[in-house]
Amino acid sequence: MVGCKFSYFIEDFLISKEVEEGCAASTIKAYRYDLAKFINLVGDIDMSSPTVRQRIRLFLKKIKDLGYSKKGIGRKIASLRSYFKFLTLNEFIERNPMSTIKSPKIKLEESLPKFLNISDINVIFKKLRDRTFFNSRKSQRYYLIVRLLYSTMARVSELCNIRIKDIDFEKGYIRLRGKGNKERIVPVDKRTLEIFNEALNNRISYDPEEYLLVNTRNQKLSPRVVQADIKYIKDTCGFPDSKIITPHVFRHTGATHLRRSGMDISELQDILGHSSPNTTRIYAKNDITKLKQSYSMMHPLNYSDKF
Repeated sequence: MVGCKFSYFIEDFLISKEVEEGCAASTIKAYRYDLAKFINLVGDIDMSSPTVRQRIRLFLKKIKDLGYSKKGIGRKIASLRSYFKFLTLNEFIERNPMSTIKSPKIKLEESLPKFLNISDINVIFKKLRDRTFFNSRKSQRYYLIVRLLYSTMARVSELCNIRIKDIDFEKGYIRLRGKGNKERIVPVDKRTLEIFNEALNNRISYDPEEYLLVNTRNQKLSPRVVQADIKYIKDTCGFPDSKIITPHVFRHTGATHLRRSGMDISELQDILGHSSPNTTRIYAKNDITKLKQSYSMMHPLNYSDKF
């Protein structure tokens, strides 16, 4: 389409993602950010220009120079690939310039989810309960956030959207709303439920429709606030800058620890809310301990002296 700029179709693309594909608000926000970043770094290019592919590669070079990781660059490529696929399918452009653009190869050790050891978890919980480290009106909130992230392995957006009515204290589970507004039921340990029941009893009053995690003004927490809380917890606990601790790391940590304890991949998939088992299988690769244990028990060379 002659004379049309890169930005011209963005709103149509985002509407398609939201309405036709049912993408979550956070996903739409990420697409918008990535496409805006492209315009910011290489300009609002003419879609009929023969240099579109060169500008895409220039964009990838610029974000690499800005220090983006391979995974970060891969996400930008995925966003552009989705956008140009939309443009091609709707015949806004004739040729897809992303057809020859490849994502960076990521080594296995680079792609494995980052997680905390049991010793790290022990340090965090011990210090969260220590008044010499955490002694403010927010202290209980910090403890509840970490407890819930680790026990439910919820995404940060799911965590913020939990309402009191979503907890079944008798049956021992919490209802989460994930990507595409899909609901799933996640089991929770008895002690965590007791702690939340105590916290609710300490509220002056509450309605089942209210959000479970609130600030000091009884308002719903935003993902940004939870991320800031986790950073504060990390710094206060004395972890080095090189140690990656985010809300999502607690999700990876809970999943890795369950897998190491023997949980089946299909069961773990249900808890994490993955639509594909391939996404969950990354935790099997993260668990050489479990793999080695199974190998030792099952390979004939480990239990037979006939060879």
